[in-house]
Amino acid sequence: MNAEKNVYKGLKILFSLAIGLMVVAAVTVIGVAILLNSPQVHNFIQSIPEGELIYGTKTPMLFASPLILGSLMVVLLLNGVLFYFTRSFFKNLEMDRIFVSENVTTAKKVAALLLILSFASSLPDVMAHLQGFSTEGFSLDLTYMVGAAIVWALAKILERANLIAEENELTI
Repeated sequence: MNAEKNVYKGLKILFSLAIGLMVVAAVTVIGVAILLNSPQVHNFIQSIPEGELIYGTKTPMLFASPLILGSLMVVLLLNGVLFYFTRSFFKNLEMDRIFVSENVTTAKKVAALLLILSFASSLPDVMAHLQGFSTEGFSLDLTYMVGAAIVWALAKILERANLIAEENELTI
């Protein structure tokens, strides 16, 4: 049992680090956007030969577009929230809080987030495509959808298990 708690604690720490990475990624995106939109960097990029940049001289426009930046920030935020909820599961497991309504609510939130991410994960590509960059455009991520269905089903099972646990507590 003690080894299991160590695993839960380790996973809780791992997801805490993942949340931190999402924050660092968001700050980095904002920093790169500010940097690429500065006149000195913009002039430097204009001096680079066309073939050496992935989108040529249009590369800074990727970070100048509020639509692309906004959609990228939305995906980072959603992933950060997903990691936060996953971390709370492991925190509850570590504390032996299994048959609590908080886990059911969190599982339903995770299922909803995964469903939203199945569409939102391709938002940056869609926005870049709308701005004239050659990308794949919209693609539905079925992995997130299947994950959402599984987590939702597990939430329903956990909800039912909570009722049975309550009944068992009331039974002599």
